[in-house]
Amino acid sequence: MQTAIARVIAAAAVACLALSASACAGDTPGVAEVAGAPQSGFYAPPAESIPGQHGSVIRSQPLTGSQAVQGARNSLVLYRSVDAQGKPVAVSGTLAVPEGTPPAGGWPLLSWAPGTNGVADACAPSRAEGSSPGKDDQARWVAKGYAVARTDYQGLGTPGNHGYLIGETEQRAVSDFATAAREVDKSVGSRWVAMGHSQGGHAALFAAGAAAAWAPGSELLGAVALAPASHLGEQVRMAKWTVSNPLGKLGTGDVSLYVPLLVRGAQTVTDVDPARFLTERAVSMLSIADSECTAALRDRGKWGGLSAKDVFTKDGDLSGLLRVLDDNDPSGLRFTAPVLVLQGRSDMTVPLKSTDAMVAEQQLHGQSVDYRKYDDVDHSGIVAASFADALGWVDTRFGITR
Repeated sequence: MQTAIARVIAAAAVACLALSASACAGDTPGVAEVAGAPQSGFYAPPAESIPGQHGSVIRSQPLTGSQAVQGARNSLVLYRSVDAQGKPVAVSGTLAVPEGTPPAGGWPLLSWAPGTNGVADACAPSRAEGSSPGKDDQARWVAKGYAVARTDYQGLGTPGNHGYLIGETEQRAVSDFATAAREVDKSVGSRWVAMGHSQGGHAALFAAGAAAAWAPGSELLGAVALAPASHLGEQVRMAKWTVSNPLGKLGTGDVSLYVPLLVRGAQTVTDVDPARFLTERAVSMLSIADSECTAALRDRGKWGGLSAKDVFTKDGDLSGLLRVLDDNDPSGLRFTAPVLVLQGRSDMTVPLKSTDAMVAEQQLHGQSVDYRKYDDVDHSGIVAASFADALGWVDTRFGITR
């Protein structure tokens, strides 16, 4: 949960957050289902096949076509993890392994957590085009000799609900794939780095705090968080405040667009009744997020056309939702591995001030965080703009010289 210190630091960021977009918004410009993508039957294994050691493989198959990463052996993977209630679940993802002879100890591995697509099964990165990281992003790392495991997260594509921005289940999906990758392809090594963008940056930070204990058989060397989501509780508080503000939508950015995702994520860990704080209109529209991805939610006839006043009731009780958002803010994490945070100064989705505040608290508590900022780089541009720095940092973790 956010500490008092966290709230003091975050206060300095609120003014910027108020005039910016949501910290989870716009990770992908648009997501469309892939023509010729794997059939949905792959993602729904028999119930009796799911129990087992987390990080073990349920099944895998070669991946070809539009989702395949150039220069790699590509696999679609279904592996075991554990949900927030301690129950075994199946998680899907893709694995790209460099062609050729691996180095001693196996290919170094990136377990990559993707950005926001939505909470519906159709939004799983392995089932949709436009997901971050894309094929080109993965291919850059493959060309440098890295295997890339990209999780779909729990409940995206597979049975169950997606714990959107729930740090523990995100990191379990990321960490368990690092273990499962070696079972799928014996040339993958046991050492790995967590990496992610936006929602995925949030996941990578939680992996830096918990993966060593969760997956002790895989050696986590560090985590790279690109424009990681943070301070969602502060943004929702600001949006709720504007309901009584005569200026209306000023101060909300487009956080209202992501309320259904935040609600669905919170409902995977606690009993959140949206009727306690959402308008009747907003409650009636929650189910749209259960079948459509973020690109469709942005439609003006759907969540994209709602202001804070259309979403939140004036006297609604947000305490349950805010408790979950605050509990899952990465600012107060304690890390067991080095962390690199990369942030664009022109990012209007995850604002610079938000990441500044997050890193300030982490460093205040003595955490090993290397923080780098990039001029004239926005949210989507940070992945490419920071590649050389990310590569150098990750190479150092693995002891690779070029």
